Amino acid sequence: MPRWKQQLGGLLCALLSAGFTGWSWYTAFYEGYFYRKASMIFPAFFVLGLGMILFPGYKEERIARGEDISQMRGWKLITPRWWAIIVLALVAAGVNYILLSSL
Repeated sequence: MPRWKQQLGGLLCALLSAGFTGWSWYTAFYEGYFYRKASMIFPAFFVLGLGMILFPGYKEERIARGEDISQMRGWKLITPRWWAIIVLALVAAGVNYILLSSL
């Protein structure tokens, strides 16, 4: 997939996720409720979208380093950089949920 398509997809993902995260905060403040799943999913996808904008995909990253990926499948393809992005996404999800729960 061309890099610009990945970045465009990441931008779309980040923008939609930021909008829905804002919506979760709006409903929590002004209407007194929020959806638990939405409060975790959207911040996580925001971080993943930013990762897609800023960094090449894990598969492209391995190919650029000259690694042979012919025998790699699934989780084995994910690079340390993308594991860090996944962890940051999960942390963002948890923090957002905790903050919304404390309102």
